[in-house]
Amino acid sequence: MKYWPYLIIVVALPTLLVLYIVSLGYTPWADAFLTLPNETEILLFTVFAGIGAATIGHFFGYRRAERKNRNNASKLEQKQGQKTINVKYLALIAAVLVLFIVPFLINPNGEFGGTDGQGPEAIEGEGYEPWVSPIGLQPDALGERLLFSLQVGIGGAVLGFFVGHERGKISISKD
Repeated sequence: MKYWPYLIIVVALPTLLVLYIVSLGYTPWADAFLTLPNETEILLFTVFAGIGAATIGHFFGYRRAERKNRNNASKLEQKQGQKTINVKYLALIAAVLVLFIVPFLINPNGEFGGTDGQGPEAIEGEGYEPWVSPIGLQPDALGERLLFSLQVGIGGAVLGFFVGHERGKISISKD
């Protein structure tokens, strides 16, 4: 079976997510037996959303590339047994590493805290007047977590689709 890794993830990920939600006490089935800080809960929900969405996107991207390559099988002419890494991927990886490492080289003793606390402090400070008023309801803490996880899920699906599509093109051309 060609797609068995996807089937394993399709079964394992929702099972682990349900166990995680039950262990945090978000269901009436059981009391919370796992206590985590809010940031950790958000991180783990986001990881679940990202992995699940990336897997789904990867599957659909891979399948699309397979169908496209079957239709264009006569156009494929690549050397067999030769693996090359595209220069643009190396450049992108190098750029990401540079963006990550340079701040630590510029200020090695700096505190690299997030801006989550700085924005509200600036707004609550010296006479800030909002430009617009919120449309609709403001989400509570759980709603914010879910929206953040949804954003990560959408991004993971897009990235997974792209990676799956590229892998599908490469694997079909090898066959």
